[in-house]
Amino acid sequence: MLLGRSDSFTEDKNMQVTIAFNHFGEGLVQRMPRCGLGHFHAVNNDYSHWEMYAIGGSASPTNNSQGN
Repeated sequence: MLLGRSDSFTEDKNMQVTIAFNHFGEGLVQRMPRCGLGHFHAVNNDYSHWEMYAIGGSASPTNNSQGN
């Protein structure tokens, strides 16, 4: 789940997204979600059997993770 156009698209800094109540299961490696710019809230998601990373950012996004 990639959120945002690209790390250089500065208009994404105004984006606000909430990812809630999802099950990310077996076979997933990364990007649950991956955020470039903006404000992202991940709440009450189930991350089972992930391999590399679950929540990531690349261009200094604001990530708020609760109850995952």
